[in-house]
Amino acid sequence: MTDHPLRAGERRKAADGDLLALSPLPVASGARPSDPANWIRRKNPVWMDLQGGSLVFAAELSLMFLSLSLITISIAFFLSAESAWRNSSHFDWWLPGILIVGNLLCSLPFALVIHYNTNKAIKEGPPIRLNRQKREVAMPCWVGGKEVKIPFWGRDASVGIYTIYLFTFFALVVPLFYERPFDDFQKSFIFWTWVVFALENLIFIPYIVIGLHLQKKHKPRLEYVYHPWEQLVAYVQKQQDIGPSIFTERTLLTLAVPDPDNPETAKAAASVAVGHETVGLAQWESIRRFMEEGPEACPDPRDYGTLAYYKESCRQARREKPMGAWLWKKMADWFFQRYLAHKLTEWRVNNLIPKSLPDELHEWSQPLPEDQWAGPSEALKVETRRLESLRKKNPRLAPEAMLEVFYRASREGETLLA
Repeated sequence: MTDHPLRAGERRKAADGDLLALSPLPVASGARPSDPANWIRRKNPVWMDLQGGSLVFAAELSLMFLSLSLITISIAFFLSAESAWRNSSHFDWWLPGILIVGNLLCSLPFALVIHYNTNKAIKEGPPIRLNRQKREVAMPCWVGGKEVKIPFWGRDASVGIYTIYLFTFFALVVPLFYERPFDDFQKSFIFWTWVVFALENLIFIPYIVIGLHLQKKHKPRLEYVYHPWEQLVAYVQKQQDIGPSIFTERTLLTLAVPDPDNPETAKAAASVAVGHETVGLAQWESIRRFMEEGPEACPDPRDYGTLAYYKESCRQARREKPMGAWLWKKMADWFFQRYLAHKLTEWRVNNLIPKSLPDELHEWSQPLPEDQWAGPSEALKVETRRLESLRKKNPRLAPEAMLEVFYRASREGETLLA
């Protein structure tokens, strides 16, 4: 945020990068509305959700471990069966058994970590909701919360516990594949391994249960800040990150609810990477069009995460691709379990996301009778007419240049030609 209120079209040098203001008083930028950042998640005639993240990719990544497990176990069964057939001997379960246990202890935990981390990220990154009937914006923010203060709690502890359990499980399983009877050393090894396993459970299970309870008890609480649409702060900002040996530049579209008690901070804010200022204007225009003109005036949410889209893409690939390319696609689809990935994504969008939102947001999102709809303010109407007059006199100006001219004209009280 900045030390004094922004106005649409203002360019300002901020501490963290140059920015172009788009709101308060969100006048038309003149850019063509689009959703290049895939920020529009859900939309209906009353409200629209903005939420980032590639849910399909996350689902594919977690389900990929299922394919890896099936491949390795199938190879183990094939090798054991081939060896038994070639040597006219009994089927040896040693190799398949080791790989089944290994996948249960290695592949399955990795898949579950990715799956639950994605669900956690969805819950911790709730959507921004725009209500066009009330002309308000609901911005998520997290309040409260305390750090869990028990020794070693955190990611390092979970990795350490997992590693200890992994070695213990292998120590318990490996003797099962030895020929009996066991000698004294092997019996002693098995006995003490079970003792260690029992001690681990006595220590780790209460530790994990207590830690999870405290984490749930002290975690921050999701609240939404409701703010008038026309007073929402929006800007496109180019940020430069300079390090000892690296220079990076990124452009973000930011929406923020200003804090009246501290102009340099925001009550709630959210940003999305847009790559370039003109792209940010197009993304912003899709948001503005929804609020000012309705859901038909802005892009629909991308349907690439739906099962229907996946099935249609498969049918299209079968029609258009040669046999070799189509078979390669089917192999990739199976390896990444794309059918299940799209089904999981649909469940997350239609069930997990709505259930993670507070009840007050659902109540705030209910449709209103048309006679209770809020309308644009007189100030916005005046500024819109002024901008349209400027645009007619300067038809060749780019959208960002037009906004700058509009800002200067508003500040100086006269129309300036580019």
